[in-house]
Amino acid sequence: MKALTINRKKYGISIQEIYFSSGVGHQPSYDLKVDFCVPNQGKHTTPALTSVIDLTKDPEVILANFRSSHRRGVQASLESSDLSYRFITEPCAEDIQTFCKYYDAFANEKNLPICNQGKLRFFAGKKSLILTNVRCVYTNELVCLHAFISNDERARLLHSISNFRTQADNATERRAISKIHRSLHWFEINQFKKLNYRLYDLGGLALGTDPQLENINHFKRGFGGDELKEYINFTPKTLKGWLAMRYLMKKL
Repeated sequence: MKALTINRKKYGISIQEIYFSSGVGHQPSYDLKVDFCVPNQGKHTTPALTSVIDLTKDPEVILANFRSSHRRGVQASLESSDLSYRFITEPCAEDIQTFCKYYDAFANEKNLPICNQGKLRFFAGKKSLILTNVRCVYTNELVCLHAFISNDERARLLHSISNFRTQADNATERRAISKIHRSLHWFEINQFKKLNYRLYDLGGLALGTDPQLENINHFKRGFGGDELKEYINFTPKTLKGWLAMRYLMKKL
C-alpha cells in the first residue's frame, strides 16, 4: 500500500508525517516521525478507531448496510436536478482555496483550527487529494464539502463540512441538508468503486464520551461500515522530538 509522507518544520522541529505506512523506506532525518493509520502498536502510541466500507462489495450490498434513516432518500437526492455533485481527482489551487474558505468559516464558528492549506496543496501535488462537493443549482451555494487523502486503494475522509449556518433555526432545512450530506457519501462511494478503490474510510471515530463527538460517531456508524482499530505511532529521535511527541499525544 503506497505511503504518503510529509516532511515539515514547526517551531524548529523536523516532523515527518506518514499516512498508510508500509514501515520501510522512510527518510531518517527528522526529530519526530508520526505514523498515522497503522495496524501495529508502537512503543509510543495512541489508539485510533475508524469505520471503513469494503468497496469490493456490490453497491446494493453496501447500500443495504446503511441504517434505514441513512438509506432513505439518498438516491433521490443524487438524481435531483436541483443539485450538482462534483468529484475532483486533481484539485487546482482555486478548488483548494474554495474548500478552505468554507472550512475556515466553519472552524471559526466552532472555535477550531483553520484548514492547513499547505498540507492540502502537498497532497494535491502527490495526486493524493480528492475534493468533493454538492451545490444547489438555484442559489449556486455549496451545501456540503469533503476532502479525502488517498493512495489509490484507501480513501480517508480528512475534512467534512455541512453548510448548516444559514439554516440554523430551520429544522426542515437542516433535515434536507443532512439528507444531501448522506447522498454525497453515497455518491463518493460509487465514484471510488469506479476507480477500483478497496476501502472508503469515514475519517475516524472519536474515543471518549463527548456528546457532540458521539453524535458524529452515530452519523458515521449509520453507513454500516466495519470498525477498524489502528494506531498513531510516534518515533522521536531527538530531545526536541520527544518533547513534541509529549505535546502531540496529549492533543490527540
